[in-house]
Amino acid sequence: MTRTLTPLLLLFALPLLAATGGPDQYGYIWKDSNEPDGPTFNWIDITSNGIPVTGLADDNVVGPFVMTTNMPFYWYSQKKIWIGSNGYIAFNSVNIASPFPTIPLAGGANDYIAALTSDLNFAGAGNPAQCFVYDNVDTTIISYINVPFWSSLAPSYTGSNTFQIILNKADSTITIQYLQQTGLTQNNDLLVGIESITGDIGLQHSADIYPAADYAVRFYAPVTPLLDITDAAVDWLTQTGSRGLTLKRNGPAFTMTMHVMNTGNQDVDDVLAVGAVLNASNLVVATDQTTIAHLGPGADTLITFPTSYVPPSAGVYRFRGTISNIPNELVTSNNQREQEIQVYDTTAAVLSVDWAGAADDGIGIGWSGGNGGVGVYLEAPFYPCQVAATTVRITSNLGPSNFTMKVFDDDGMDGAPGTLLDSIMVQAVDGAAGDHTYALANPFLWTDGGLYVQWYMQGENVNIAQDIAPPFSLHTYEVLDGVWAEYRDRETSDWHLGLQVTQLPVYDAGCVAFFGVTPGLDVTQPLNVRTWVKNFGNQVISNFPVNYRFNNDPVVTENFNTTLQPGDSSLYTFNQQLLPLNTVSGDLCTWSDQPNDSDAQNDTTCVNIDLIAGLEELASGGPQLGPNPAADRLTITGYGARQGSLTLVDLSGRQVGEWTLASGDRSVIDLHDTPEGTYLYQLIAGPSVVTGKLIVAR
Repeated sequence: MTRTLTPLLLLFALPLLAATGGPDQYGYIWKDSNEPDGPTFNWIDITSNGIPVTGLADDNVVGPFVMTTNMPFYWYSQKKIWIGSNGYIAFNSVNIASPFPTIPLAGGANDYIAALTSDLNFAGAGNPAQCFVYDNVDTTIISYINVPFWSSLAPSYTGSNTFQIILNKADSTITIQYLQQTGLTQNNDLLVGIESITGDIGLQHSADIYPAADYAVRFYAPVTPLLDITDAAVDWLTQTGSRGLTLKRNGPAFTMTMHVMNTGNQDVDDVLAVGAVLNASNLVVATDQTTIAHLGPGADTLITFPTSYVPPSAGVYRFRGTISNIPNELVTSNNQREQEIQVYDTTAAVLSVDWAGAADDGIGIGWSGGNGGVGVYLEAPFYPCQVAATTVRITSNLGPSNFTMKVFDDDGMDGAPGTLLDSIMVQAVDGAAGDHTYALANPFLWTDGGLYVQWYMQGENVNIAQDIAPPFSLHTYEVLDGVWAEYRDRETSDWHLGLQVTQLPVYDAGCVAFFGVTPGLDVTQPLNVRTWVKNFGNQVISNFPVNYRFNNDPVVTENFNTTLQPGDSSLYTFNQQLLPLNTVSGDLCTWSDQPNDSDAQNDTTCVNIDLIAGLEELASGGPQLGPNPAADRLTITGYGARQGSLTLVDLSGRQVGEWTLASGDRSVIDLHDTPEGTYLYQLIAGPSVVTGKLIVAR
């Protein structure tokens, strides 16, 4: 399918007519079946013994397919192939779509074989297109059967093409055979040729020329290469593919890891490898380096630098891996690779999760016919979080056209988009140019894995914004007729497309302290119980029970009606007072009963106090007791000739002693057998009852 840009750029190649061609810089040549010593057209039917290739649609690639043995290609060999719907195979997951590049061309798509690379289409109702792959020790064959060109008119395809690619692993030849060709493609945009891993070495057979039926062309590897290839490359960073990473501010440390490979046919020695983390201001905030002593042709090494980095603030970072000190290196464009790192402040209540910089605006993009879209793969900033909305930036909507916003789980095959989790139709009136946040129809909890977000056109002339400022996530996709494929320009752009997530709703209240009540307090009068209630959660709370209880007395429960914002506290005074009906020491506790409370550990606070019942002030001339603190003896005076007694209890309420007062006005109490400690006493003298606290200390 043809995409539309703002503005639209079209590339045209010049036709090349010949029966033989080459050599390229490495030494490859080609000959066709019109040459006396060229290949003979001999179609090989693999429809009965080959494996059907499923998943091909419009502008996508499937794979990898692992060959039994390696296929020699230029100065290296490959064992995995990816099959493109647009008539090519590649030795990496590259998506090539119209307008097609000339060969050779460094940058973009590299390391592929263009058989009939054109705007082909496997999608559309009734489309007869098929693809098969056959593999054994010596040969791998990929056949495209009755594959039409894409068309903007219903049923979205036209013409028919049947051709095959034959990889001969014994003699390193590549043969392309054309059994049938009818119809025309958009802008006559076709390409036939081979291109190496470096991109700037390759051999083009033809461009913008339709092949004849019963025609074959064969590419021959040189017996003696024309080039000694000295070349090493930063193969990937952190993980295969160097895709964007999501990290937490002040979270686990980021470890700098890079994979370096000798992609040439000559030894390389003493290669300097440098890893660096750069912040949003492009300043190096962490770096390390090492020397790779030796790498033979095809050899590789994994470097894990000792230096790690903990991002102190949110924002876009990048990890850069660089190699140098390689004399006479043929290609230097692969000596550096960058990886995007998105760092999030996971304490924020609301986060926008995407790969695009807020101010990084490129040209808008849409799809001809209005039946296309784009997608992005996102990693969670933390688990669990609540997915509340999708976000998108629209550059223009001149249709005006509706579009859909969808969210998929990554539970498809090999982590592909699987279960549809949410979908909303956005009306054109709500999809004008600008930034938009669209609430999900059904918000859900994100607990593991990643998610895919899709923007899909429901009509023409609506365009989504691109971020064209590096670094890039490599997590972008194009979606045509419901089939996902890695975006053809993912190395140079990101989508302004993402999710809005919020903290998981946390309901958590607790009683954290008493007001005016301290440990050891003597309570002799009715006490107003006052407690500080705090909202530990992230949701507004109100209208829940609070309680208090002294020792094993009945629980007092009342309703807390004050509205508390997250993090706030409020002082609550119970209507029912605590009455000192008995003389006893114990714990006064208060706690909350917030519904769905997430942490029971912070609900309750307690303090040990003394309740003293029937206390009379010791007036002058009344009963007196001392000394206090006492050691071995306690003297009681001032009670006259009245009969009386002294009782001691410990702070648990257990009686430890009782003495009868002597007749007269003076009694001496022997405390030798009373252990050191704090006690509550009750002194009865006639009608007088005096209570208080006595300390025994020696």
